[in-house]
Amino acid sequence: GNGNGNGNGNGNGRNQTAPNLTGQTRINNNGNGYHIDLGYHPFVSVHVAAYNEKRVIERLLQALDSLDYPEYEVVVVDDSTDESVQILQGWSDRPRFKILHRTNRRGYKGGALQEALKVTDSRAEYIVIFDADSVPFPDSIDRLLPHFYRVSEGSAKRTLDSAFGTADPPSEPGQVKRRNEVAAVQSYQWHVLNKSESWLTEAVRAEYSGSYMVERPFQDAVGALKMIAGTAYMIRADVLREVGWGTSITEDWELTLKLYARGYKVAYTPWAETPAECVSTFARLARQRMRWAEGHTYNVRKWFLPILWSRFLTPLEKIEFLYDSIYYLQAGLFVLGSLSWLMSEIVFHTHIPGWTAALGWALLFSNVFALPFMNLGGLILEEAPRRDLQGVWGALVLSFALVPFQGWAAFKGLISKNEGPWFRTPKTGHVTDEVHHLRRLQLLRRWLLGHRSEVGRTRVARATPVAVSLSARRPRRTGWVVVGAMVLALGGIGFGAMHAPVGEANGGSNFELFGTFAGPTVFSTGASNNTTLVHAFGPTCLPPCPAVWTAGVGAYPGVATPTTGAQTIFAGAYQWQYWTLPFGTDATVNWTFEYGDNVGCVTNPVVIASFNAVPLRANQAGTSAVVGTSLTNVTVPAGKYLCLSVTWNSGGPVGLLYGNHSLERTNFTTPQVIFVPEYGVALLGFAFALPVAARLWSRRRRPATNA
Repeated sequence: GNGNGNGNGNGNGRNQTAPNLTGQTRINNNGNGYHIDLGYHPFVSVHVAAYNEKRVIERLLQALDSLDYPEYEVVVVDDSTDESVQILQGWSDRPRFKILHRTNRRGYKGGALQEALKVTDSRAEYIVIFDADSVPFPDSIDRLLPHFYRVSEGSAKRTLDSAFGTADPPSEPGQVKRRNEVAAVQSYQWHVLNKSESWLTEAVRAEYSGSYMVERPFQDAVGALKMIAGTAYMIRADVLREVGWGTSITEDWELTLKLYARGYKVAYTPWAETPAECVSTFARLARQRMRWAEGHTYNVRKWFLPILWSRFLTPLEKIEFLYDSIYYLQAGLFVLGSLSWLMSEIVFHTHIPGWTAALGWALLFSNVFALPFMNLGGLILEEAPRRDLQGVWGALVLSFALVPFQGWAAFKGLISKNEGPWFRTPKTGHVTDEVHHLRRLQLLRRWLLGHRSEVGRTRVARATPVAVSLSARRPRRTGWVVVGAMVLALGGIGFGAMHAPVGEANGGSNFELFGTFAGPTVFSTGASNNTTLVHAFGPTCLPPCPAVWTAGVGAYPGVATPTTGAQTIFAGAYQWQYWTLPFGTDATVNWTFEYGDNVGCVTNPVVIASFNAVPLRANQAGTSAVVGTSLTNVTVPAGKYLCLSVTWNSGGPVGLLYGNHSLERTNFTTPQVIFVPEYGVALLGFAFALPVAARLWSRRRRPATNA
């Protein structure tokens, strides 16, 4: 019948299965796959919260009046102070429509929707939410409803095959069960009505395309946490009555967290897309995104521990929540980090420790172009007109231009005791483009290999016009070109990674040479201000001979200390900066870096790096030179002393000045202490394996009753 029809009173049974679901499915040629025939039409209540929407409200009401579904009502709660009041009065006596007017904005949108919930027909099993600027297609309810149910494998397969005219008659009806874990189904807020109005509307349109055609389908495929997005979604009435509406300025995000905290899930489909307006000015867009950012972060703070401690969320959903926690702050961090890196590379010519130029530029470009490529991918998946592609560049500009606004609002939401007020985003009512349903994407296998009958399938297609047209299809060259380009690109990245330079900290550790009048003592990172000391190198060795400095801590005279734990001295270049007396002759020295059991490395010395005939020129002030380059890494055990030994080799005599940190401050630098090989080939395999593994994991966790 046309009542509740599910054997559980008013639809509040949380784990009930409708007894008269026949499992009979059919294609209704609406482009979204299949329509489930439940044997009855669940009653649906459509809710709209409006505030001063005189330019668009009647357009929405006309679209809702034209919905191609027999059992539904429309509840509009209006807080307006403009001509919307009079427009809505003209609809108050229409069948199906309930018009409520509030004289205040208590609770904002969430408060208005709570009032709508109070007057909802008791027969309602599902509730659909639309914003005032939406223009839903007539079959919107039919497109959302199937995602609350799961068809048994045989029936689903038969349904899919019947779409292409190849299915055999079923031997028995399939079985349809409600997906009890799914509380809501979000669809695509398709911002295309005024997309050609300006570069800004083109940019907003492209931005939404990347999110709703790439990011959200991936989240749905791998079982990550998915957000309700304010409009164009259907929710079970019994669940909404259970959790109720909150009064946050981001009531959709608040509702999402309420659902997940109680063990419910949100599903996603792009095929119930709802055309809507793009924000038409930057000021309005910035204000809208500031509201989103503030409310989002405020609710993250409020729900952080309940979500992370909830036993209902999977590890993947919690990871997604952690990512979402800094969703509006991360853009600011990215901009700050990118600018800092650019300044260090281009202005100061200083490499960040552990980063080479290759790694830095690769990360910078991949981050900058990640969103444009995602948005471009979304537009391609939509088969959008070529003109829409130019919006990708505008979306890139917006992603940076909105950073300070979103960052400040997100920070405010993080620290403020209460949320700020709701600022309405004005709508213009302008329509610049004609819109039609998105075309359903075909499976990749068909896209590449054509119809099954062409790849060895023996089943004979039924003689229908659909079957004839599809059986004549041939493999798509375009598909192979795209896949081939992707393989070449990834292969090129892998090849480049194999030949990328090894990343090491630029500059390593810098040590000052200290001593007393009796001779050298320690080298340390501390500062020294003692009197300048001299050590002579020449044919006649002046004690101590050779000159040996031991690693230590502190300033003059420093204290020699052993290693507290094992450490690796990496291969690389040793450099030093030295001062010599203004008289004497040039000499060469043998320069040895080693470790041993005691101060001076007298006992059991082990050479780490040794270089002969290192130049030591007379009359030098702060000359920097590369001593030499070691070729192997050396691990120094704990409890050992590190030593620098310098011995005369030829020439001289020459006097080496050291000890005075402000004047003659001879020092040396060890090789880099951070070792970062930039080999990314393994990550390519991980990138391919991640969605597959996540999908298998989500299937493994799926309850048997819903399989």
